Amino acid sequence: MVDDVCHYDIQQNDKYGRYLVANKDLDGGDVIFTDSPFAVGPKPDTPPLCLSCYCPVENTLCASCGWPMCSEECSKSATHAAECEVFSTARVRFQKVEDWTVSAPQLDCITPLRVLLAKEKDSERWKRELEAMETHTESRKLRPTWGADQVNIADFLIDHCKLGNRFDKDLVQRVCGILEVNSVEIPSRGGFSIRALYPRLAIAAHSCVPNIVHTILQNDYQVQVRAAVSIKASEILYLCYTHSLSPTLLRRDFLADSKFFMCDCRRCADPTELGTHLSTLKCNKCDNGVIMSTNPLDNDAPWACSEKNCEFRTSGAAMRKMLAVVQAEIEQLDALEPGPAAIEQREAVINKYKSVFHPRHSLLLSLKHTLAQLYGRVEGYGIDELPDLMLERKAEFCRLVLSTLDVIMPGETRMRGMMLYELHAPLMFLARSEFSAGLITQEKLKERLQEPIKCLAEAARILTREDPQSPEGITGLIAQQSMEQLTASLECL
Repeated sequence: MVDDVCHYDIQQNDKYGRYLVANKDLDGGDVIFTDSPFAVGPKPDTPPLCLSCYCPVENTLCASCGWPMCSEECSKSATHAAECEVFSTARVRFQKVEDWTVSAPQLDCITPLRVLLAKEKDSERWKRELEAMETHTESRKLRPTWGADQVNIADFLIDHCKLGNRFDKDLVQRVCGILEVNSVEIPSRGGFSIRALYPRLAIAAHSCVPNIVHTILQNDYQVQVRAAVSIKASEILYLCYTHSLSPTLLRRDFLADSKFFMCDCRRCADPTELGTHLSTLKCNKCDNGVIMSTNPLDNDAPWACSEKNCEFRTSGAAMRKMLAVVQAEIEQLDALEPGPAAIEQREAVINKYKSVFHPRHSLLLSLKHTLAQLYGRVEGYGIDELPDLMLERKAEFCRLVLSTLDVIMPGETRMRGMMLYELHAPLMFLARSEFSAGLITQEKLKERLQEPIKCLAEAARILTREDPQSPEGITGLIAQQSMEQLTASLECL
């Protein structure tokens, strides 16, 4: 059930279509609304997974319909019941695959089918909340994915699954468009990311500097939307549809490809990305210059050095190609198991590109963000094993991420909470190390430990709002306990 909290109004204009505005003054952390998903299910191109709990499966199928299920309990879940009947009646089974770790296009039909079945079950909610959703049908028809959706989803459901007496192919394609444009990627407890369609969240306008955050409550995949910062009545509620730490070129490409619009928010319009320099490169032609786009709202605009006397210029296409090469290198690192190599290879890549990118460039920042989490957590780099130099490096990376978030994701966000939790440990260990070495007095130690206590308190406040079984929710409880323990130990000094 959706709760009664509803601190927004719906408005409409030419730029955003429908959008949300606050209908009262809000403080950071205030709940604005909670929304139930119209449908939840696999993303496109996902590997075989249990269609109920979304955990990995291999060679295990539902006894009734023959589609992926991890257990008899899951095969009898309400999540799977309606589609199980469809597949069983039509005698259409999942075709087993040789490699159960690669994407299975057969599963692309599941979430659209669930939307169709939900429409049939609750036509009033469909009319009230989904009828007006944007689908960008004409733009989608020009893309190869339209043909794939026609074969793998529309033809499959209507012809093979014999649903022609209940739905038509135009409606199936419309549902595919609704999902492509409006659904959001969410975590599942099973380990795979999935997607969900939240009718009210989908109305929120986009900005690369959002002022709202959302939390997935995993018992029923409800979404809870909160103010990240103080918001005045009548201000627009902005959600970020893309990864906030990406550079402008990649954010705008993603939004054009997936959401069918070119972002022109104040962050995208500023070559310095509001002073964060997440897109900025160093100039190797001169000593002091940095390279930025001459017009960030034109993805093909040339890039040039900021120094008047330096004539360095390059094309937007060359910049996009270079970013793709480095991004691919980073994605290979992301596939590594957490361990010493995961740290050492990331440090090597930072060293390799430190003369190319501004130290706060998003690609370097993403590496530093990951290292802030790995230092103190992997074999050979445990928090009590780290020398002071590495503790200082972990703290430096945490502060760098936090100062960037202050600008591009201000307020009480999950990423901020997690970084504050990571920051408390090096600050605490460095203070204790200096006290043990006789470099600071007991009074100075007490003073120095106030900052990690503040980090833990803020991390706990932000993260305990998350689902208690999510990684962030668990970290929030640990932060609360650690803060209480550290406060108690201070009182004993």
